[in-house]
Amino acid sequence: MTKFQTMLGRLLLAAMLACGAGQAVAGPTYKVSIDTASLGTGPAFLGLYFMGLADATPASAIVGNLAGDLLGAPQVSGTVTGTVPGPVTFSNANGGSDWIQQVMLGGMFSFDVYFLVGQGDVGSTFGWALFNDTSYLGADGDLGTVSVQPVIGGSTQFELATAGQLAAVQVIPEPGTAWLFLLAGLPLLAFARRRA
Repeated sequence: MTKFQTMLGRLLLAAMLACGAGQAVAGPTYKVSIDTASLGTGPAFLGLYFMGLADATPASAIVGNLAGDLLGAPQVSGTVTGTVPGPVTFSNANGGSDWIQQVMLGGMFSFDVYFLVGQGDVGSTFGWALFNDTSYLGADGDLGTVSVQPVIGGSTQFELATAGQLAAVQVIPEPGTAWLFLLAGLPLLAFARRRA
């Protein structure tokens, strides 16, 4: 009976952790890679922004693992906290925030981004672009965007859009989903251990 109680206690702890993880993160993590080899070499700018209307649902975009040939300090407007490689947190308050980083073209740039979203029903948009002093590079505007649309009484919806061939995006499921897979497998592990 003691083994059963111990296993039940561990399952309850795992369930509580899963519930907490699901509440902390409102959506999937996006792993963004930008290959600038086809653009030659030279300086340019990588722009990241998180914009919302004046009545947008309070939200944050958290960028981590920002890597590549970054030059100097970024130009920041709005509420942005943190430093490279991250986490760097962008707020959508007061219209939003942006980060413009000078970069050296010719290699790979990458970052991860996920979102924390409050209660409400007015969305925001996170985007990334490459540009120089005169034009956008790799697309006629943003290389990609994630639209964050909260729903009152429901789950937040995320819509990914990409343009051009430079950016590749891998979507990692919500941590809450991963926990559910883990919880579903625990009884199988217990059964296999008992049979051994």
